[in-house]
Amino acid sequence: MNRRQALAFLAAAGLVACRPGLALADTADELAGAAQAELTGGNIAKALPLLLEAEAKDPRNDRVQALLGRAYFQQGDARAALPHFTLAVRLNPEDTVSRMLAETISQFPLPAKGGQGQGGSVSRPRPSALAREAQAEREALIGRQVRPTRQGPVRVLLDPGHGGTDSGAGASGLREADVALDLSLRLARLLAAAKDVVAIQLTRTADVYLPGWARAGLVGFYDADLLVSLHATRVVEPTAAGIHVYAYARQPSDALAALVVRAENAAQGMGATWMARGGEGLFVSAVREAAGQDRHGRSRELATALVRALPANAPLPVRGAAAGPLGLLGEVDAAAVLVETGFLSHPDDAATLAIPDKRQALAGCLADAILAVARTLAPGP
Repeated sequence: MNRRQALAFLAAAGLVACRPGLALADTADELAGAAQAELTGGNIAKALPLLLEAEAKDPRNDRVQALLGRAYFQQGDARAALPHFTLAVRLNPEDTVSRMLAETISQFPLPAKGGQGQGGSVSRPRPSALAREAQAEREALIGRQVRPTRQGPVRVLLDPGHGGTDSGAGASGLREADVALDLSLRLARLLAAAKDVVAIQLTRTADVYLPGWARAGLVGFYDADLLVSLHATRVVEPTAAGIHVYAYARQPSDALAALVVRAENAAQGMGATWMARGGEGLFVSAVREAAGQDRHGRSRELATALVRALPANAPLPVRGAAAGPLGLLGEVDAAAVLVETGFLSHPDDAATLAIPDKRQALAGCLADAILAVARTLAPGP
């Protein structure tokens, strides 16, 4: 029984005396949680009143502001969404999703107030010949199949799996989300010292929830050459242990890959493509760029190369490369791999991952492997 149900019960029993509706006065966070559930289900009309009530209670609640931005954006009202995303970032600089949405919206002309979609109509002038030529050039640019070769370090996006309300797997007091974040931050610090070889970004730097569509969208936002998603899941196979590197394939390469796919796709909510979800799809269409037709083949090659480059003295045994229909890897427009840095379902792996020195050593081995592979790559496809 949640707070709202409990208060309703007490009021009905005569144990809470109040004006109508006051007994159901949830906190801003509780209202935000209810609104997020409605947004996830596509019920914007139900989510907005909850969020506006939450904002009235706590206008400096970053989660409420972020969700208000998302609600307006999914409704197709980018003008109304922008100030909420901007305020969310000011209140919580770690909110990478609000930051990328605010920056992306800012790059495109916003409709005038009172224009279409806001209860009014405006007459649009006929585009000039030059405007039509510019539009044709823009469409050709967006529709190109291959990025131009560019100089500079390989852009790597590190993705600490799970986070926030999605804690991932758990064992012996460990949360997969915490293990992935700790390893990613250690790995990022090590890779930052080789800025001539790789340029590093992270999808998250704190314990926050990121849906699959946002993680995939960040690949395009940062124009990444390679996504490396770190995990340490649980599976029902008791012998599953050690380091495995996965790429995308239409069918699982083996039985363990099938178990990993099931666990990771369920956690990320990737059952339905994120491209089809309302405002989220609008964002992705605005920032995505094609990375070539054979990015999945390149991903499988990179997974094998990373396994070969991992040092033999890694804290956990290196088991090999595999592939499967991992939703996140299938949706991104770049080469992408998912690294199971161990399995929390295996007692020895869990014990190793619980030790800070072992995690530092593992981060060092991953850094060595990524740098070795990056040195063989030219930026872009």
